[in-house]
Amino acid sequence: MTQRHEWKGYLHIFIGTTLWGISSVVAKSLFTIGLTPAQLVLVRLTLSTLVLLLLLLFFGRRKLLIRVKDLPYFLVLGFVGIAGVQFTYYFTISKINVGPAVLLQYLAPIWVTLYAFFFQREPVTRWKIGSLFLAVAGCYLVMGGYQVDLFNLNRTGMAGGVIASLFFAFYSLYGEKGLKRYDPWTLIFYGFGVGAVLYWIVASPLDILTANYSFPVWLAFLYIAIFSTLIPFGFYFKAMEQLRATRASIASTWEPVVAGITAYVALGEILDPLQIVGGMAVIVAVILLQIGKEKKAPTSPVDIRQKDSEPPI
Repeated sequence: MTQRHEWKGYLHIFIGTTLWGISSVVAKSLFTIGLTPAQLVLVRLTLSTLVLLLLLLFFGRRKLLIRVKDLPYFLVLGFVGIAGVQFTYYFTISKINVGPAVLLQYLAPIWVTLYAFFFQREPVTRWKIGSLFLAVAGCYLVMGGYQVDLFNLNRTGMAGGVIASLFFAFYSLYGEKGLKRYDPWTLIFYGFGVGAVLYWIVASPLDILTANYSFPVWLAFLYIAIFSTLIPFGFYFKAMEQLRATRASIASTWEPVVAGITAYVALGEILDPLQIVGGMAVIVAVILLQIGKEKKAPTSPVDIRQKDSEPPI
């Protein structure tokens, strides 16, 4: 991959994770009106799937086509990857503060790196180890982890955060596999759609429609669907066309930095010097990733998708 394509991947990561970081406060506020994590995931996946369906019908109908033999892949992506990471993350922030919840979720780069090393034989260079350490340490500082008494946090919420990090790692790696055959928007549409069907069973859509939520609440729902789900997931999967899942997951630690800045600007929270140092550490981590880059498969995702002779995913 060329440097231009790699930096384009990092740009996609930064845009997507910036939107994720800003939206955490919006999601937290929706729980104060009595919405459950399952209901918020239902709204998020359903609305984002409908919006994406309309866009693809007008601007990219070919992206709606998939092979029947690849259907099991999309079922796992939707039921396990997409639905799993969204529910566990929202469950976590419903139990503990946003800061520790985001911090726990960003254990994911560790799991992705370990999996890539043991099962994909991806080399773990000193640059990658250094960037991983800086990224995780930077997250810890940015979210004020040094101020958190872990023994006083809700243990169920903490467990949810660790599980969320595992789901995050899973959909990053599993999504990377699907990008060898399909466009990112195809993966997102069917992943979201399958996940939405699951939550129609878990949390009835009628409960949402008959709850008489105010217009501002529905605007918040739409914001969550588009700016917290559709666009950032699109950018994240687009980034993995240029970057390996390990690099994408490490670079995504920019989200806690944005969450901390958002809390400072919107909620008036004070940024300690150590939190600022943490944000700088995340930026340095991404620079180290680029310095110590490894080669990716020479065949582009677009070329691979055009090979009809390939076996199913």
